[in-house]
Amino acid sequence: KEGQAEGKCLIEALDAILPPARPTDKALRLPLQDVYKIGGIGT
Repeated sequence: KEGQAEGKCLIEALDAILPPARPTDKALRLPLQDVYKIGGIGT
């Protein structure tokens, strides 16, 4: 189709996304995805 497109271009749309607030005064929490057991290491 021919014609004029309206709206923002991709880069403008991505730049308009605001990052979420990151509370740096609170503890960092990371999810565990898997546990590996290595023989001879640890207890």
